[in-house]
This record gives sequence, C-alpha cells and structure tokens, in this order.
Amino acid sequence: MKKEKLLEILKDPTASDAEKDDAVIELGINFQDAETVDILVQLSNDSNYDEMIVASCGEYLGHIWLTTKQINYEKLSHLKGIALTEALSQIKAQRPDWYETYMELYPQSK
Repeated sequence: MKKEKLLEILKDPTASDAEKDDAVIELGINFQDAETVDILVQLSNDSNYDEMIVASCGEYLGHIWLTTKQINYEKLSHLKGIALTEALSQIKAQRPDWYETYMELYPQSK
C-alpha cells in the first residue's frame, strides 16, 4: 500500500483503531525514512489516538532505527508514556549502547 493511502487511513475519523494500528505497522515496516519517523513521533503524541496505536508508533520507531542502524536521540526524546516504553525496550534489548547514550543525554527519562 502507498504511504499516502496509509496516511489517509490515519487521518480518517471513520477508520477503526484496528485499521489505524495496521496502518502504523505497515508504515513502520515498509517506509523507513525520515518523513515516516516524523509522522510516527507526531502520531504518538496525538491524544486522539488509542493507546494501542501510540504503543505501535513507539514500537515501529524502535524498529526503524534498529533496522536502518541510525537513531535520532532528539526525536526519541519527544516520545512519552507507552510509546517511549516500547521504543526503549527494543533499543535496550538490541542496542544497549544506544540505550546508555540516550540515558546520558536525557537523564530525566529514568
């Protein structure tokens, strides 16, 4: 599915939470670019989205950074709650060096 179609689903007030969650997952798997990272960070902080969708945003941000072997600590620092927990749990498990760097840069996250 094209990125534009996935974004339409995410903005569609008639789309179900399950459809939106699937759109987040598909974005995270198929579009691992800076624009997708920005979109997932924005979605994770949008109070209109269900916690399941917010958690998927964090999970797939972690997935993108680990897959591309490039992390953006500043963008990671914008995550909150379950999104941050999901991203950090993957990073801590697969790249403890990134986790340690993040904790040094943003000690308030502890």
